[in-house]
Amino acid sequence: MTSTFQLKDIFDDSFYNLLCEKYNFNAEYKANISKELSNVFRDFIILILSENNSYSVEERNRLYNEAIYNLQHTSKLLKGMPHPASSMSYKLLKMSETLKKVTSGSKKEKSKANRFIEKNLIRKFILFWDTYNEKKFLSAENKINYNVCECFLDCSNKISLVYPEIEWFKSCEIEFVESIFENI
Repeated sequence: MTSTFQLKDIFDDSFYNLLCEKYNFNAEYKANISKELSNVFRDFIILILSENNSYSVEERNRLYNEAIYNLQHTSKLLKGMPHPASSMSYKLLKMSETLKKVTSGSKKEKSKANRFIEKNLIRKFILFWDTYNEKKFLSAENKINYNVCECFLDCSNKISLVYPEIEWFKSCEIEFVESIFENI
């Protein structure tokens, strides 16, 4: 028999009511909103929890540093060669730069290393917002509705209370959240 991983109940009714009131979500979809909001964060939380249990930060950084060396070395070998090798060289160099940002001590550098899973989380949140809120993420003039960022931050703060071991949610600040939404 296979057991399934169960997430903790993150968002309670009072939190949903607060979100509906604060951000003008359509109240007639309250049951859907609660389920959908949990689903938006589900994959991200599971991935982060599995990463946290795999390696300590020191072990992960050691492995990343080893990978950085190998990626840079391979990139140098492929540089200047005909297509597709030259484009692979560029991609490997970018991978090593991303890993450097993740392993560096600076919080600002780490925040610049947005991974695909983080961008996917933001995309899911935008879809959720646009489904249940009349004021869309992007206006007709292509201006960002920054209430979306504030709502995401509220959700992140709530998640950090339920899952304090997930550093990503604890370290979310409005500037960081806005930059991710702006770069999506």
